[in-house]
Amino acid sequence: MAPPVVWIAVGSGNPCKVEAVRSAFVSMYAASSSETEIIVTSHRDVESGVANQPHGDAETKLGAVNRANAVWDDAIKSRPSVIAAKCIEKTSPDFAVGLEGGVEEAPASTAGIMAAARSGEKNAKEKKEAAKVLWCMAWMAVRGTGSAICTMAKAEDSPYYVQPQHGNNDAVDVAVKEIWGFGRTGSFELPPKVASLVNEGMELGDADDMVFRRVNSKHGSGTVGVLTNGMIDRSAYYDHALKLALVPWVRPELYIV
Repeated sequence: MAPPVVWIAVGSGNPCKVEAVRSAFVSMYAASSSETEIIVTSHRDVESGVANQPHGDAETKLGAVNRANAVWDDAIKSRPSVIAAKCIEKTSPDFAVGLEGGVEEAPASTAGIMAAARSGEKNAKEKKEAAKVLWCMAWMAVRGTGSAICTMAKAEDSPYYVQPQHGNNDAVDVAVKEIWGFGRTGSFELPPKVASLVNEGMELGDADDMVFRRVNSKHGSGTVGVLTNGMIDRSAYYDHALKLALVPWVRPELYIV
């Protein structure tokens, strides 16, 4: 019997993001499944439906959700060449993934505590006059189902199994029920020069290029790469958040009801 194929549609053409998604899914299935799955990714740049540079947690998460929905629909309509080339008979992806990077301004109280600590105050209470602090973060949104293929990566001790609820018009077959997982990256403080440019309306990637004299850094190591001196590149930065977003399929008995 041919090994099962897992089709993942990624709502981005950025190679760093596509590779991060592929790697996270490979890790999930390798850790949990006794079978050898074939992981196939397709990708397409799709609209986020939010600002080019999202500000705040809600806008950033919405952008990720919109991208996941858009690439799901696009994959069904366009049937990507990578799927056709592999003679895969699926008519829709098993998963769709949206990744959205954003920035958020630290609350005045948080910025005040940071300012107090940096001024050498032993008891770092809120400093009333503190410069604005901008944090960088990203949201991952994963759309899938409760199907056998999607939940094949469940933990070994998971009691979950697919039990179609046929014959009940009010019931939703869990195998086709829309399931979502979310994960957020760690966040880090942007340097004042970069933050100032972003606050003036520039996208983070462009601000990064200007300050660090780079070209198209968002398709490379990203801001996190240059700030950590390569300890964390952009793909690695997304990795843990993507794996956290996959938890509903690792522990489906807790999330898929």
